[in-house]
This record gives sequence, C-alpha cells and structure tokens, in this order.
Amino acid sequence: MIVVESDAGPAVIMVDAIEDQRQVVVKSLEANYRAVPGVSGATILGDGRVALILDVDGVMSRARQRPALAA
Repeated sequence: MIVVESDAGPAVIMVDAIEDQRQVVVKSLEANYRAVPGVSGATILGDGRVALILDVDGVMSRARQRPALAA
C-alpha cells in the first residue's frame, strides 16, 4: 500500500510489490502514442521493459467518477 497526496487530498494506492527505486527519464506518451487517462508518461527500463508513470490526480479523478463496488 502506498499513501500519496493528490489535489483532492491523501489517497491510497494498492500495489503488489515495490521492486526498486530508480531515476528515470520520463517520456510523453502523447508524442509517441496517444494520451492515456491516468498515465502521465513512460520510461524504458535497463532491461528493455516499459514502465508507465501514473498520474495520481488523473487516477483519483477517474476513481471518483466510478460508482462504488458492492462488497
């Protein structure tokens, strides 16, 4: 679980694992693909995999627009 701060206040993002911390160069998706809601960009990792960079405010905005799931 990761606690982050968004424009609407604190939020919790559930994750499976935190693998590592890295400094990366963030590339815009719009320049090479198209805008993706909730994603601000991407980076290519050293092993060639692509990692998406979340837009926390965008994710939280979309989550607030969805109806609550029944337990």
